[in-house]
Amino acid sequence: MSSSSSSISGPFRIVEHVVECQHIREYPGATANEQEDILHLAVKQYVPLDNPEPQPGDVTILAAHANGFPKELYEPLWEEIYARSKANGFRIRSIWMADVAHQGQSSVLNEDLLGNDPSWFDHPRDLLHLINVKRKEMPRPIVGIGHSMGGAHLTQLCLMHPRLIHTLVLLDPVIQRQTTQLEPRPLFKDQLVIAKTTQLSTYRRDKWPSRKAAAEAFKKNPFYQTWDPRVLDRWIEYGLRDLPTAIQPLDETAISQGSDRPVTLTTTLHQEVFTFSRPNYDGPPGKNVPINRVTHPDLNPKHVGSFPFYRPEPSRIFAQLEHLRPSVLYIFAGKSDMCLPDMMADKIKNTGTGLGGSGGAAEGRVRDVYLEKYGHLLAQEAPIECGEAASRWLGKELERWRAEEQAFREQWSKKSKVEKVTIDSRWKEHVPAPVRPKKDSEAKL
Repeated sequence: MSSSSSSISGPFRIVEHVVECQHIREYPGATANEQEDILHLAVKQYVPLDNPEPQPGDVTILAAHANGFPKELYEPLWEEIYARSKANGFRIRSIWMADVAHQGQSSVLNEDLLGNDPSWFDHPRDLLHLINVKRKEMPRPIVGIGHSMGGAHLTQLCLMHPRLIHTLVLLDPVIQRQTTQLEPRPLFKDQLVIAKTTQLSTYRRDKWPSRKAAAEAFKKNPFYQTWDPRVLDRWIEYGLRDLPTAIQPLDETAISQGSDRPVTLTTTLHQEVFTFSRPNYDGPPGKNVPINRVTHPDLNPKHVGSFPFYRPEPSRIFAQLEHLRPSVLYIFAGKSDMCLPDMMADKIKNTGTGLGGSGGAAEGRVRDVYLEKYGHLLAQEAPIECGEAASRWLGKELERWRAEEQAFREQWSKKSKVEKVTIDSRWKEHVPAPVRPKKDSEAKL
């Protein structure tokens, strides 16, 4: 199933799509009822108003968001990239972004079907399916821009299909050997090792008497005061939804006519925290509990932070970074826990350097930009600076794409239809004809 509607905002015509997700999730508990439940993605396509008839070579941008942040929060970043695109020598065909199936507007669509066990590997498969469904509107070149968890999503997509995306812009992606969100203290036997993000999200506020009251609370909260005002406006609009919901009932008789309705988080705190951490209640370090290959096939009990929760995908993706084919621009944040000097160097050193990879930093395929004044929420705090860095990188990488595309087309176009599907002379130069044994009758002669 695929449906769509459209509106206009800023420099874009926004087309909304609803597309089915990939069949079967990573974990059986991701769906509430049956393994075959059909989840859907809420997708927005941003089409520049001044490019209604895009030409070959105009870029398709595929984007992926951070945990708990609806896709609309990235619209200021798209505006900044659009504003700089022509100066950097490229035109945008459209920008595509989907809320992951259990968050944002997708979670509203799937509200009665969601379970409690999402995987970070589900969304890359969903994006691949989205591209297959919308392939006529998503020709090459395709580039990816991902933030935090979204950076991991796009990297995994590229590991699944190495030639699909030409280049990646990764804003402080959660791709690392082990978690960095643990308290820096000794690990005593009776002490739980809990990621700070998991702890904070578990106890975050998720209900306000009205959208206006929520907005006032956000504007007073230091966490949101660092955000670009355009992003905060979109958080108030899209990060909240009216009651009732599946888990937040509402007594309609208690709402007087004309009064504001209570609101809650569009992405429930439960789905947000399920995304940060996966339970492993029965396997603390030192306890001789065999790994359950049905429920926890991806558990590494030797990892710090494997009990009572773990998150397997960041380290698994890191282990494959050397095979990453697209070029990469990392945008690092000076105030992020994940941008310690050795961690940044580790990513750069390992990206694209192995079999099937891009060649890595040594061949100019991996670069980084360091935004010292900002934290992990780069797209929310610094859309202008991120837009500048991304646009410069995309300009150079799309110039490379055009050169490579032209070189291939020139040599390929010289071949006839028959030559394109048959062995050529050089093949036979390297494959000598077999020496066939003589028949007995021939040998006697």
